[in-house]
Amino acid sequence: MREAHVSLSNPAFDRMGIAELVSLSREAGVLGFEELACHGTGAVVQVAVETPIDEDRLSDLECVDWWERIADSGGDHRYLIAFTAPELPEGLAERADELIGTCEPNVTDRGATLSLVGSQETIAATVDEYETAGISPELRKFGTYDGRDHPLAELTDRQREAVRTAYEMGYYEVPRTVTSEDVAAELEVDSSTVAELLQRAERNLLGRHL
Repeated sequence: MREAHVSLSNPAFDRMGIAELVSLSREAGVLGFEELACHGTGAVVQVAVETPIDEDRLSDLECVDWWERIADSGGDHRYLIAFTAPELPEGLAERADELIGTCEPNVTDRGATLSLVGSQETIAATVDEYETAGISPELRKFGTYDGRDHPLAELTDRQREAVRTAYEMGYYEVPRTVTSEDVAAELEVDSSTVAELLQRAERNLLGRHL
């Protein structure tokens, strides 16, 4: 298993068709950025900001599929935002399914960094798909993926929350005592988001142990 750290510059957001979404988030003062689900050409993200995002402008963005303001507390405003980057090739959706690790982004004023975990062939094909769209990710680090000491450390915070909630509610009982819709209601998110969070969490865990 291999891991690549790549970076994208600000002009890449323009080529992807999501520059306005990134700009809106930055204007509100980004405190945290977590990817909850990724489908290659887009994602569902949780964004924490210092001040509320301009919601009228957010609703008008063509790249935004839906959004929800989920929390306000002590100078921390949190949003769930589902978006699709219209200029990315559809082949990235297939590549995203082949990656073992999620491409969790770290967004800064200068761009973003992504961590890609999978076979060397899959990582190379993912980078090729970006280059097809005129985006040239800069490879910052590439090597063997050693994983982490605790299995759940392979998951994002949101994936861990989804798995723990599903387990505690009886989603993994035989037979199941709750549905993904029940888990989604408990987490106050869309059922499709929960389904993808659980699927990716299970894939990451199986990829470590099989």
